[in-house]
Amino acid sequence: MIGWDEDALAVLRAAVARGDGAAGAAVLAGRPLAPVLQYAGDVLVAALAEGVPGADERARACLAELGERGGPGDAELAAELAAALGDGPGPGLAPLPADLGAVAAALGADPAGGPWLLDLERGDVLPAEEAAGDAECGGDAGRWAPVPPLGAPEGEDARRGAARRWLAEQGRRPAPRTL
Repeated sequence: MIGWDEDALAVLRAAVARGDGAAGAAVLAGRPLAPVLQYAGDVLVAALAEGVPGADERARACLAELGERGGPGDAELAAELAAALGDGPGPGLAPLPADLGAVAAALGADPAGGPWLLDLERGDVLPAEEAAGDAECGGDAGRWAPVPPLGAPEGEDARRGAARRWLAEQGRRPAPRTL
């Protein structure tokens, strides 16, 4: 079995950001899912939608590991995977092209650094003063959700899971960002 080095993680992160299930499934091949369950689930949802051969087996393995681990955001991702496999109704959350890494960083930010806001239309995470400037320029102030400084769990996968859970509490699920 092949492990996870920085190059492989970079390929996986890029596949998640693009919503590229085929590339994500390729980098997952022969590697353990446990260290990257949040990334793995995202690319496997995309791979299932793309009809990537073998994606269903890996998705079921990921679903089982998410259920066993039960970490932050795992239940939300498991619901998305189950729906993609045709085994459930789906999470019923509106897609938002939010970068889970940016949401996680805002959740883990020092409260003294000022509040952060999530744009509920575009998925951007901005300091409150930048979002206020947008509202003053004709933007809709109601489209911003304050991101509370909840602290950052240990590890990248756990931070992504915490961000996923917080987004679900806002009625949203992450979707790939496109230009």
